[in-house]
Amino acid sequence: VGGILLVTFLLFYNTLTNNFVNLDDSGYIKDNPDIKSLSAKNIAAIFSSFYNANYHPFTTLSYAIEYNLFGLNAKPYHFVNLFIHLLNTFMVFRLIKKISGKIEVAAITALFFAIHPMHVESVAWISERKDLLYSFFFICGLSTYYDYTHAKTGRSKLFIYTILLFVCSLLSKSTAIVFPLMLLVFDY
Repeated sequence: VGGILLVTFLLFYNTLTNNFVNLDDSGYIKDNPDIKSLSAKNIAAIFSSFYNANYHPFTTLSYAIEYNLFGLNAKPYHFVNLFIHLLNTFMVFRLIKKISGKIEVAAITALFFAIHPMHVESVAWISERKDLLYSFFFICGLSTYYDYTHAKTGRSKLFIYTILLFVCSLLSKSTAIVFPLMLLVFDY
């Protein structure tokens, strides 16, 4: 899996030189007063506001943390996107290895996931962090659900983790609403 992560990093490394774009980056980051400080008032606003007609407080909170650490330097935002994509690739590898029991199948699946052109926008465009975050929690939730269905002990704890990861995914992007349907697919 290390080789897959290295190839992925090298393929997406050039995104680290990107800047903010004039699409959603202004509304989510550059002109968003709610991310300018990590005060209780701003955090409450993040969890009670829609940005560009989207509700994704975990994503917005991640921008607030970065803004308070790095200001409007775009490089750290791009680095975090790439890092989350690498985490997602690793989690896909782990999940498929659990399901198939074969390292080769997991490696091929993770490689296709990592380098698929569908992910370029999510990694290269700061505002698409919502895809990366929701995917991370979604994949982790599927993994804990798989563990739950195969565990002899500690099942209730694994089920609670699955629900918490679903909520985290949902708070990152509303697309995660399909998670319960995916659990039915797993059961099938």
